[in-house]
Amino acid sequence: MKDINLFPKKDSIFLKKIKSKTDLKKDENCDGYFLQTSESEARRIIDSLKGKNKIIALQGGDDAFNRRAIETLKIDYLISPEGGKKRDTLKQRDSGINHVTAKEAKRKNISLVISMSEIRNLQKKEKALRLERIIQNIKVCRKVNCQLKIASLTDNKKNTTDEISRKTFGESLGMSSEQAKDSTNFKTTI
Repeated sequence: MKDINLFPKKDSIFLKKIKSKTDLKKDENCDGYFLQTSESEARRIIDSLKGKNKIIALQGGDDAFNRRAIETLKIDYLISPEGGKKRDTLKQRDSGINHVTAKEAKRKNISLVISMSEIRNLQKKEKALRLERIIQNIKVCRKVNCQLKIASLTDNKKNTTDEISRKTFGESLGMSSEQAKDSTNFKTTI
């Protein structure tokens, strides 16, 4: 598959947004779930999905949340680990992951995902800060060879970003040509 979206589209993985366990239904026509919830609720949802062959993506948070999620939860994708309220130091951005977290993600075959729709909807200053954090995450992922993906992750067809634009975006932020080529290939099976 070449993209992840929140609506059904050809050649795209369709994820359904889930905020609580009550949002799950028995017979859903989706490829997986996009969890936007707390860690404890995510654990309950993932436990109830055991045995089903669904892709699980989790919305990232702060450093501690991202590390616990990667180390302990059975997820396939961590979406926007650089998002949310973060505090930057003088010499380093708080980008949501570090080399230890990235190594663990590589070991567990968890891909980090950059959401184009989130970036598109930010104000100028917030967008600049987010891009700085993404650049730092790209550098960390290059060092440990962790998978970094770029997805449209939008809920309507009008806001989707094509594959070439996403690859170019990745290269402009510092991805190698090989990383950019692999950034739009998503796994469909667990």
